[in-house]
Amino acid sequence: MSDKAIDQASDTAAVLAAIERAQQQAGKSDEAFMRALLQEVRVPEPGKRSLSGTRSVIPLTPVGAAVRSFKIFQDPRYLANARALAQRASGRTRVIGGARVPTTEFLDCVAVGNDNQWGCTGTLIAPKVVLTAGHCAEFATRIFIGTDVTQPGAIVRVKKSVRHPQYHKVKRNDLMVLILEKSVDSVAPRRFAKKAKVDAATDGRVMGFGNTDGGGSFGYGQKRFVDVPVASPGCRGSIDGEDDNVTYGCDVGLELVAGRPMLARDSCTGDSGGPFYLQHNDQWLLAAATSRATDSAMHNCGDGGIYVRVDRYLTWISSIPGVTLPAQG
Repeated sequence: MSDKAIDQASDTAAVLAAIERAQQQAGKSDEAFMRALLQEVRVPEPGKRSLSGTRSVIPLTPVGAAVRSFKIFQDPRYLANARALAQRASGRTRVIGGARVPTTEFLDCVAVGNDNQWGCTGTLIAPKVVLTAGHCAEFATRIFIGTDVTQPGAIVRVKKSVRHPQYHKVKRNDLMVLILEKSVDSVAPRRFAKKAKVDAATDGRVMGFGNTDGGGSFGYGQKRFVDVPVASPGCRGSIDGEDDNVTYGCDVGLELVAGRPMLARDSCTGDSGGPFYLQHNDQWLLAAATSRATDSAMHNCGDGGIYVRVDRYLTWISSIPGVTLPAQG
């Protein structure tokens, strides 16, 4: 076992022990549980070295100087979902913290780039079709299939890119479809989560090739994932009388908000357009695409993010010439 593997095993044991202690201290209070867990693991500030020296990945649009107060720890939905995710992690059924994606899994999650560099992430949704973020337009001439862009993998050219016609008009509509020059027959396209499943989501798995420092400056290239609690599956609801679209900056009915994950491992720059998966039985289904940080975020990465719900855009995706989606079942 390598030193890195030993560190990761030690991290896992430490986190599971911290969860158990936090459960004992918190009683029935979800807020007390989260505070106890964060104190137990001594989560570093975004940008500082995390437990194993790595972070999982994903936003997006950099956070501006003027931000709202960070309210995620006041959101009872997030707190309840975060505690439930931690409990499942204790049973080794879910992941707390980030990890590299095994080389044979989630091959539908691809890197997206231009002719000179890689800069975004996407999901193969049909043999010749990749879904990514609308703001990745400058990184949209080729895709990479593999787990590390510095290692051998398959590169396929993009024949045509189609950004949503209402991109950043009224709503953000931050999606883009890439039609490839040739079919990718070696990878199964990812199936979509249905509306009812997304509406009921309490947590999900985000994935991408993005940067691994809290400032979103470096580390792009390795495919990583992390499981995160959902705060608002449809940007509907409120915190202290303030609607979710005001608190988080999401688009009502079109986007999903996943709260700051435990251990400060989150999506970051370069994960834009990457998949947000939901688990259904033994399958992972595509629910959304990574868009940006929430309006209440205090850092570029690590405070949670906003994801565009794919189920709300299937009619548009299917209408694009050259797009034929597999049967969803």
